[in-house]
Order: sequence, then C-alpha cells, then structure tokens
Amino acid sequence: MNITLIQPFTGGTDVEPPHSLACIFAALDKAGHRCTLIDLQQCKVRERWEEIFKNTPVDLVGLTGMTPQVQDAHEIAARVKASRPDVRIILGGVHATLLPEQTLKEFPFFDILVIGEGEDTVVELSSRLEDRLPYDDVAGIAYRKDGSIVITPPRPRITNLDSLPDHHAYYDFDFYLKNNSFETSDKAISLIVSRGCPYNCQFCATRNFWTLKYNNKSVDKALGEIRGVMRRGAEYIKFRDSTFVINKKWVREFCERIIKEKLRFRWAANARVDLVDYDLFKLMKKAGLDTICFGVESGSQRMLDFYGKGVTIEQIEKAFAVCKRLRLRTGAYYMLGALTETREEMDATFRLAKRLNAAWSWCFLFMPLPGSELYQYYIDQGCTFDYSRIRSDKAAFSSAGYSIAELEEKRAGWYQELNKRPNRLSSGINALLDVRSIYDLRRVTRKVRRFCGRMLRRLPV
Repeated sequence: MNITLIQPFTGGTDVEPPHSLACIFAALDKAGHRCTLIDLQQCKVRERWEEIFKNTPVDLVGLTGMTPQVQDAHEIAARVKASRPDVRIILGGVHATLLPEQTLKEFPFFDILVIGEGEDTVVELSSRLEDRLPYDDVAGIAYRKDGSIVITPPRPRITNLDSLPDHHAYYDFDFYLKNNSFETSDKAISLIVSRGCPYNCQFCATRNFWTLKYNNKSVDKALGEIRGVMRRGAEYIKFRDSTFVINKKWVREFCERIIKEKLRFRWAANARVDLVDYDLFKLMKKAGLDTICFGVESGSQRMLDFYGKGVTIEQIEKAFAVCKRLRLRTGAYYMLGALTETREEMDATFRLAKRLNAAWSWCFLFMPLPGSELYQYYIDQGCTFDYSRIRSDKAAFSSAGYSIAELEEKRAGWYQELNKRPNRLSSGINALLDVRSIYDLRRVTRKVRRFCGRMLRRLPV
C-alpha cells in the first residue's frame, strides 16, 4: 500500500525531528508498505508540499498533531481531499487520542483516528484497508459509521520498546542534525528512550495518553541507538523523555556502560527536582551529561500544589544547588497565566527564576491541554477554547487582571530578562573548567569558533 505521512509545521524555534511519524514509517516499512514522509517543518518542503504530494503515489494519508497543530493538520487534510477525494486520511497523536468524538465532529476531513500508540494500530489498519476488509474490530481507532461515531476498545500498551525498529533512517536526519535548537553543538539530535510518566501533574496530558505505566528501552537498545546516530555525525544528544531519571537503576547502568565503553558524546535530559541525587548526577556527568532541565513552573507553593507538582520550593532550590555544585548547566521551565494565579504569585515565580539563575529559562503561558485535569477545570469554569491560542507563547485567557496582550508581553519580558548574555558567559566558563581531555578541548574550541562567527555576522557591514 502507498502511504504518505505528513508532519505539520509545529511553529516556534524548538525544531524537533518528526519522531512519531518516523516510528510509524519504520513499522509500516517493516510490514512491507511503501511510505513517503513529507515534513512541513522544513521550509523548503513546506513551500512546495502540495506539488510533492501530487507527484507521489498514495492510497492512504497519515497525519499527527497535538492540540496547537490540530487545525493546521485539518487544513492539510482539506487540501489532500481537494486533490485526492477518495484517499482516506488518518489522524493520530495526543489530541485525537484524548478527544476522539469531539475531533471527528469538529473536523470532517479526518476519516479515522488512531488512539494511543500508533505503530501496531496503523500497521493492522493499513493491511485491512489494502485488502478491502472491515476494520471495525481493529483496537484503538475511532471513525464515523451511519451517522454515528464508533470508538473501538483501546489497544494494550507496547511493553517491549526494544521490539520497535530504529526510526532515525526514516526522516531527514542531516537536516535536524544541523538545524537544532540546543545551541550547544551544530551536530545535535534528540532521542527518546522511554514512554510514559508515573506522576500526576494536573496540567499535563501525558498520563492520560500513555497511562501511568513507565517503560524504558533496554540499555543495550538505547546504546545501540546512540552509536547509530553518532556514526551519522551526532556529537550531542538531547533526551526528550518527560523525566529521564525515573528508573535510577536503569540510569546507573546506562552511565556505567557509557563510561566503560568510552562513548564520547555530551547530552542533556529532563528531570524532576525531587529525583535529584548527588551521587547519581555525579555519575551522569562523568558519562557526559552537561545540561539538566527541570519543570520549576512556579515560585508559589500554592500554585505548585494547584498544578499537582508534588514538590516544594525548598526541593527546587536544593536541586539547583546540587547542579551548581557539580557544575552542571541547568534549564528551567516556568509558567504564568493560570486562571487562579495572582499577580503576587507571578512575581514570586520571577524572583525564584532570578535566584535560580538557570543557564536557560523557558517561559510559557499556561496552556489548558485536552486530557489534563486542568483542561476539565477550565471547562467547569465555563471557558471555551480557541485551539489556535493554545500555544506556549499565547495566552488563552486573561488572568490576575492582566489582559491577554499584557500576559503575552509579560512572558516575552521574562524570557528576555532571564536569558541575558551573562548566563551564556557563565556557561562558557563552566565548559572551560570541565575540559578533561583532547576531546573536550576540541569540543569547546568548536563552540568558541561558532560563537565568534555568530558575533561577526551581526556586525554592520
């Protein structure tokens, strides 16, 4: 079967490979289907994607999209239908999974939704469609039938992540290697070595998408994937897992193997402040970790409790102190603009951010994401949603007496103030202090050259 997968443009500066669709592509290829991936995150592709599509044999189209992209995905679907009216269009991803009935009612050009993990579902569904067989007993889908919406029973989670084929050959690897948002290396790529999260943050839809079950790839599988991307030129890896250090035994084995096998690469990961362990983080640094990112969210304990974070301000400050002691660069995520938040609580968040002085601070306007408990809270408060405004840089609602425009201006001001150049200088000094080998010296030299090049390009001609 000829299947075209289309990755919508996600917007913003956080350029990420289309991991989800690439995993689907790999599974379909393994099953013998012929696939094409059209990645609209690449400008050169985005400008002529319809021409590419018209010149590609296609029997089935697959799209993905979180809530901020669902309208764009539907616009793509509308253009596909205008060109190929008889082609079925599948939508997968978080939005389709958590709001299947609403999605099919609101967006008529989506024919079938894939609910939850897509690899096994899409392979089975594609085979049924290719053989013109009924698909009403395929687990984990939603579709229209005789004026009604049918949602089939959920498909069990994939428990053995090692069974999934390597997907890095199925997207434009070189593009993402050179066009990343890490600002640490010009040869960086992101990896995901786990699925799920056992925590209960009220603003997050992860637990309702993956359930609370957390699975890791084996250390062997993860290291094999790392060797594969390093052979293709990657020097820096950002692990995009929601929380990298949940399984501390796994992390220790992972780091010990990196050290033993002398794999030389730098990496970054996400963690919770209540999982910070000095000895573990020291081992992680020895294995190449140079940046750790935390979801701080707020400087108000009341707001942390409202968000369901399960941590305290004291734990946040202790976690950053440990990282400072280890000379690990830190990244911090902050939110503002939730309905119940006061101006004083917003100010407390900004003061905490200044004290923590992370190398990188990302400031988001609160987004009530479908599938999260706080999304339902907003609905109970009588709120209606414009999906185009559910974005990290846009306010969905006014808050604390601030208008939408004022909140957006405040977020931009925070971001600018918290990411001033002195933080970059501090990071550079730490990089020099961490030089332990010729490899480290070469890496720092490349960074200095790139920094000087950027500065020279900014000088007036």
